[in-house]
Amino acid sequence: METRTKILNSAQRLIQTRSFEGFSFQDIADEVGIRKASLYHHFDSKDAVAIGVLKRGADWVTGQLDATKELAPPERLERYFDLFHDLHGKAERMCPGGSFASVLGAVSPSVQRALHAFTKMHLDWLEGVVREGAELGAFEIGEQAPRDVALQIFSSVQGALLTGRLTADPGVLDVVATELRTYLRYAPQGREGGSKPA
Repeated sequence: METRTKILNSAQRLIQTRSFEGFSFQDIADEVGIRKASLYHHFDSKDAVAIGVLKRGADWVTGQLDATKELAPPERLERYFDLFHDLHGKAERMCPGGSFASVLGAVSPSVQRALHAFTKMHLDWLEGVVREGAELGAFEIGEQAPRDVALQIFSSVQGALLTGRLTADPGVLDVVATELRTYLRYAPQGREGGSKPA
């Protein structure tokens, strides 16, 4: 594994478990097994590392979500929940982007732009899934705009990851996903329930 990848892996883990303010370049160097000065051959600042983590994360998530395009909207949304369930682990990790929320005002404009792009990518995908699901009758959203529903889903999932960490309970995300299924009035085929709730 090349050094740049090792640096990004270390930084991502530290961002997800300690937050961006909770580690230093020295922490990354110690984990990777190189001198701190050597980090600057790959990234000229901690901000550059953060942007690298966010871009790589966005590319990975986009690939995961694009792989669901042939599925029905409910199953696509279930894959989204699965993605965060795997990311959360035993409630020890946050979303790389979501972990910046509490320090957003303290990071540079370039990191903020990367965070906004990361969030927009999620919301655009969710909006498309919600819109398609509503048009096909798979979701019931009433008079709400698909973008507003996407915001509710994204906010609920991010909140579940935060609450899961605060309570050391990985089951919080499952509770939230169940409530979102009820909210949208669906139960995907092949999973518990198998049809729309009454």
